Amino acid sequence: MAYYWATFREMNNKYYRFDTRVYFDSVDEIKDNDICIGAVVGKNTGSAMPLDLTLGIPTKINLSGDKLLPTLRNMFKKADPNLGGRQYVQVLNLFYLCNPDLREAINDYRKERNGLQQIVCNKEQLRFNWLWFLWGGSNIHLNEMKERFRKVDAQKFFYLNNNDKQVHENFPEYDICAKHTQGMQHDLMVPFLQREIR
Repeated sequence: MAYYWATFREMNNKYYRFDTRVYFDSVDEIKDNDICIGAVVGKNTGSAMPLDLTLGIPTKINLSGDKLLPTLRNMFKKADPNLGGRQYVQVLNLFYLCNPDLREAINDYRKERNGLQQIVCNKEQLRFNWLWFLWGGSNIHLNEMKERFRKVDAQKFFYLNNNDKQVHENFPEYDICAKHTQGMQHDLMVPFLQREIR
């Protein structure tokens, strides 16, 4: 089943993952007129890699134990079982270097940047119905990356506050933990998503 797609690129012997999409129905290819219902923002791209090592063009994802993408799909399907066809959720990240070990990924990314402009996904320039933040709590190395998402064009921002277990409809400040899907109780988010994606 091809629910998960992205475009991978290799730079300095490291993989980067861009234009990650979670489809609700299996698709054979991605198309320019596919319908993005909204976007989520995580930390980095983790362990998922290209299924057939194809680089530079959209390809199916080998999850390699990455649970974020299927968890997102399951939660949205719970919220609205009728989601399907060419609809998808766009996945953005604070940074796009592939590595399941966050500490290693941050160190590698800081070396790769070497003071240069951040390597970001061009999909951050799109307009979204909503932006759901999943990047966890404060991190001295990640906080500076969060700032650019204040400028993403979205009709609504929201996140699940890990402390009060409530959904907040604004931009999460550094001292707030915007709950990641790992260990998230679905019933805290699904009712909100039901209202949001109608």
